[in-house]
Amino acid sequence: MSAQALYEQGKQLYDAGSLHEAMAAFQRARAEFLTAGELAQAATVGNDLGVVYYLSGRGAEASQVLEDTLAQFERLGDARGQAKAAGNLAQVLNHAHATEQAERYYKRAADLFHQLDDRMLEYDTHRALSHMLLMTGRFLESLAAYDRALAAKGGAGFLRAIIQIPLRIMGVR
Repeated sequence: MSAQALYEQGKQLYDAGSLHEAMAAFQRARAEFLTAGELAQAATVGNDLGVVYYLSGRGAEASQVLEDTLAQFERLGDARGQAKAAGNLAQVLNHAHATEQAERYYKRAADLFHQLDDRMLEYDTHRALSHMLLMTGRFLESLAAYDRALAAKGGAGFLRAIIQIPLRIMGVR
């Protein structure tokens, strides 16, 4: 079976909820893409493999493969891949309570999505950052991140105006 066929099989298994089988297919596909020197495809599979590791409760492996994947996307100059890998890595780190690192990766992903003009993923990333900051008691910073999420989404002018009141009072905006 080709690397691409293994990858497609892994995605189908993932969609069906068979994480263990999806993981095995992704691992094989990634290894075959690397062996063939198809680095962009290997990085794409690595991103999905990191998500499956995370969902399977294998946080350390998820972090490692996502860090490797992010570095590969950087070498390839693939901003979209970098944004997705950074966002997934942020989620893994947040779950591991490494909030300082997670914050850095959330911000990086949001900035990249902004540069790519992908407003929905930028919105989702700022919302995830806002939620993490709220859960760690950083209320004002959480409000600022939520304001950026609303700005990315567009609209919500009245809600943004309300949110910006305490931000302006505290000198954040």
